[in-house]
Amino acid sequence: MKFGQLDTWKEVNFSFPKLSKKTKTYLSVLDKVAKPNFFIGAPVFSDKNYKGTLFPVETRQKDFLQAYGKQFNSIEVAATRFGTPKESTLQKWKDSVADDFKFSLKFPQVITHRKDINEAVAKQRLEDFLVALDFLGDKNGVAFAVMANYFRPDKFEGLVEFVEYLPRDVPFAIELRAPEWFESDSLQNEWQELFAENNIAPVLTDTPGRRDVLSFKLTNENLFVRYVGDFSNPLDQKRIDQWIVRIIELINLGVKNVWFYAHQPGEKRELIVDFFNYLIERVNKELNLSINKLINYKR
Repeated sequence: MKFGQLDTWKEVNFSFPKLSKKTKTYLSVLDKVAKPNFFIGAPVFSDKNYKGTLFPVETRQKDFLQAYGKQFNSIEVAATRFGTPKESTLQKWKDSVADDFKFSLKFPQVITHRKDINEAVAKQRLEDFLVALDFLGDKNGVAFAVMANYFRPDKFEGLVEFVEYLPRDVPFAIELRAPEWFESDSLQNEWQELFAENNIAPVLTDTPGRRDVLSFKLTNENLFVRYVGDFSNPLDQKRIDQWIVRIIELINLGVKNVWFYAHQPGEKRELIVDFFNYLIERVNKELNLSINKLINYKR
């Protein structure tokens, strides 16, 4: 994900905003859990850079997802932005991973990147996508829509129609990107209320070049994070330490499911093992979980 990537982090303020009273109110009515479900993953499973690091060097490409599923318990499927997979493809995915594995599919851009996201063609493509989510069954995670950069608050009525069309008993998340969505507290309150009323989680994108999108306007039991990092930068560990503190705070308020997907520039993607093992070590210690560390096949 190139959104918000920067060549240098020298001037970036990575601190988190405080949780708003509205967010605390939405979470406070949820039943509390001692231990959350913690799902971790990357946006792709087919990267050849994983061979010899995340995967055994002899892994065949047709077995990449199976190898990925032995390391992670979830995946952010960014490839579905090009279209909804056929049922035969979905079945192969389901057969390649454990029963408790979760797929979080990205909405196809043919839906999210139209001038009118509610026009007839978009609605038909959305129906196809919803059928695919239903086919995944228990392996469906949180499907997420990344709205176009040009989708601005003047389209708020369209956002309302789009959100209200989605079934409330299926977990969804939406990522708003245009800066205008975050310019005022009143507007943020409006779309947060819309999401809360329709059981939609906001996507929290932690990316160096757009700190405004990390608004923490949570609405339900799902914390959905897209983390843009540079695993060769020591600041990544400090950022993760900050996330652990915030996650503990959110769990105490009512969050039950944490979805944490890490994005890394392709040429450094093999460093994902060390990154996640640091995250897993901190999560296990602070949340009393027992997530298995990733195997580094390079060592």
